[in-house]
Amino acid sequence: MLLRIKVERCDLIRRKELDGVRARTEEKAKVLAAEAAERTARAKDVERELHVEREWRTSLQESSISNAERISQLRQENDQLKQISEKYVTLQEEYYALKEICSEQERTLEELGVQLSAAKLATVELREAADNAQWQSQQDGGGTAWADDRQVTHCKGCNREFNITRRKHHCRNCGNIFCKSCSDNTMSLTDNSKQVRVCDECYVLLVGRYSVML
Repeated sequence: MLLRIKVERCDLIRRKELDGVRARTEEKAKVLAAEAAERTARAKDVERELHVEREWRTSLQESSISNAERISQLRQENDQLKQISEKYVTLQEEYYALKEICSEQERTLEELGVQLSAAKLATVELREAADNAQWQSQQDGGGTAWADDRQVTHCKGCNREFNITRRKHHCRNCGNIFCKSCSDNTMSLTDNSKQVRVCDECYVLLVGRYSVML
């Protein structure tokens, strides 16, 4: 139980961190897109201005001083565009780095999910093993043959082979081992006793027996 709580808490923290990383990534991506659009628009403006400047130099040679000042201004703007371009590259690198972090966080969450599932399965198996041991101890000397879990590989009812998803369940009445589908019944075997798992065949038998008694 403590392991599950710790894993779920860790999972929640990691998800919050991942959400934060995603939010920052999306925000930076928006800024990046806006700067890229501004850079493109500015580049078009500069291109138009350069075209106008070339026409001025062709038709107005006497305004060389004014043109020189304009060229200086355009160079400054070009430097600014270079800085924006460099910042764009930096932001792009940060974006891909954050994207990789997100991918790593997702892989970590998947691994934690697998570990959590394994822990839950182990807890269920331990609980069932303890229950089986207690029941078997109660049945010792009572005449009920308790099937050996290590020797049984197929369901007594449907004869399907047991595996990771098709787990073993003891019938508390006959002691044989069945899959969940063939033993998905509960009954009280004695007066005032708790409901326990029984196989389909024993369930029908016990229902008929109790009906006759009533």
